[in-house]
Amino acid sequence: MLSTTAPTLTNTARLSVFIATSLALGLASAASADNSPALETIVVTANAQNTERDNTRRINIDTIRTYDKETVGAALNLSSGVSLSKVGARNEEMIYVRGFDLRQVPVFLDGIPVYVPYDGYVDLGRFNTFGIAHIDVAKGFSSLIYGPNTLGGAINLVSRKPGEILEGEIGAGTSWDDNGNNNSRRVYTNIGSNQGSWYLQAGLSYLDVDSFSLPDDFPARRFEDGGERNNSYSDDRKISVKLAFTPNETDEYSLSYSSQQGEKGNPPYAGAITTINARYWQWPVWDKDSLYFLSNTQWDRVSLKVRAYHDTYQNSLFTYDDATYTTQNRPSSFKSWYDDYTNGASAQLDFQLHTNNLLKAAYHWKEDIHREHNAGEPWRKTSDRTQSLVLEDTHNITDALSVVAGVSHDWRESLDAEDYNANTGVITDFPKGDNSANNTTLGLFYRVTEASRAHLTAARKHRFATIKDRFSYRMGSAIPNPDLRSEAADHIELGYEHQLNDRLRWDISLFRSDITDMIQAISIPASACTSPPCSQMQNIGEVRATGVDTGVHFSFGRVALGAVYSYLDRDNITSPSVYLIDTPQHKMAADLRWDITRAWNITATTEASSSRYTTSNGVQQTAGFGVTNIKTGYRIFDKKLLIEAGVRNAFDRFYEYSEGFPEAGRSWFLQANYSL
Repeated sequence: MLSTTAPTLTNTARLSVFIATSLALGLASAASADNSPALETIVVTANAQNTERDNTRRINIDTIRTYDKETVGAALNLSSGVSLSKVGARNEEMIYVRGFDLRQVPVFLDGIPVYVPYDGYVDLGRFNTFGIAHIDVAKGFSSLIYGPNTLGGAINLVSRKPGEILEGEIGAGTSWDDNGNNNSRRVYTNIGSNQGSWYLQAGLSYLDVDSFSLPDDFPARRFEDGGERNNSYSDDRKISVKLAFTPNETDEYSLSYSSQQGEKGNPPYAGAITTINARYWQWPVWDKDSLYFLSNTQWDRVSLKVRAYHDTYQNSLFTYDDATYTTQNRPSSFKSWYDDYTNGASAQLDFQLHTNNLLKAAYHWKEDIHREHNAGEPWRKTSDRTQSLVLEDTHNITDALSVVAGVSHDWRESLDAEDYNANTGVITDFPKGDNSANNTTLGLFYRVTEASRAHLTAARKHRFATIKDRFSYRMGSAIPNPDLRSEAADHIELGYEHQLNDRLRWDISLFRSDITDMIQAISIPASACTSPPCSQMQNIGEVRATGVDTGVHFSFGRVALGAVYSYLDRDNITSPSVYLIDTPQHKMAADLRWDITRAWNITATTEASSSRYTTSNGVQQTAGFGVTNIKTGYRIFDKKLLIEAGVRNAFDRFYEYSEGFPEAGRSWFLQANYSL
């Protein structure tokens, strides 16, 4: 759509007035500040009998709200070592953890895997943060208790749990672009009650985006002329309920249900490369439902944790001829439906063998069923069964030194693999390929002083090839490979953390990961495919990733500053001329918070990233960027009501995570949150 952008002077003046007003109000006050949340914290859990330590990083809800991160992908980008990525051609929000994608770093909800059965991914843009308590991120070395496929780590979304007889919140917000067009709305509520022997937690959220507007300096292109971004709408609704029985201080039995309904458009390619054509895609349905049971039973020196779950995923993709999104006459236009589900369970026994030793044993069972068809074609089914046996031991050698060691054996069976021939209309079976793998972890954790600790960890881990990796024709441009082996990665990490008087906290980690049998798309003769160029997924890749993650948080009086920085160097050892995509070499996030009074604050946040490649041939590359957000908030009614106003992308920067798919320009927002 054509832009009706207001004069630059007006936009700049509006931003200047907003900042100046907030600062002026602050200079008039002199009270002390509340504490500001750190970008991420290090998770250390302990009890009287055993101390467990790992290198998990936690992003709590206070940090997520401070940065106004409404989706899980955006929230994860606050962590060092994690880079947000956008699959522009599918309008999906993804992340990389030290160069590992979501197939290699699976996402869990309260320990339950939630990734899509077909390809192992999950669109994090469809998962909002309104109802979670915190996000735990384990990089490289992560507990094998999570289960299979944690090649590069694990991400666990932890749901809320009430602590009071009655607690809750309700929030709402809306946004405008630089021209004053109201283009998005959100509302959410969470309510809970803890009655001692039982508790109830429920949540409801709605996020509606009509579109977003591009920066003023976006150059008009073939498929996008600027202003309101074409086909950039989305609509997401979620409801969740958890009921738990807690007969004593240690035991808990809970049943949880969550339902997500979403739809979204896919903005067309808006880059400068003339050989790339636009895709006119829309997802009328993106629905996910989860039902799961969790239990924890404690005896004298033994405890049992049980998880059982049923997860469903429905998806419809409609592709059209042109930007009218009305006709489907071209060969590239179609209607496609997915109807997937997962059944799974796990059992974990913890044995307190000694006051200084805890042994864990776990078994995981999971069946993934993928069903799909296009309009006019029959349904076909593909399914896998994955199982795992795990042993993990934590031993406190001294009061200051602990060692954690784990081993696991994973195996995957191919149960169904149906192949459809569009020319004959006949369904046949693919050859079925099974696979197994062994994983090991070893970590040393040393408390140097009461305020500092160091760790040295090593791990060898695997990931099984997904259903899509093995059996997808990729719209006629690929040949399946049912015999794909698992990928393997060897990790080593050295880290140090220090905290000084609650004012200064910092940490640093040096790491290296060597990936072998990496699954890559390899070019094969064009005659093998119906829509060349042609490729096949094969185990030939060897990649090395080295880097540094570091973070610091400092507070003094009424001012708090925080920053995380990551350096990542990825080398394609097998094919140096093939670029590794979607990860920047440098990435940083920082925040400055000024608590003007106990009720009033100003927060400025910045996220910056160096350039990255979007395609493996290096033709598509994004520029580095930095984006600044500013907001001010005021609490009233005994601090129960928080009202905030602010600006996102304050300087209207043009930036992209994926070449040809620009992000939103400057926008203004007003929001409120009331806590019971």
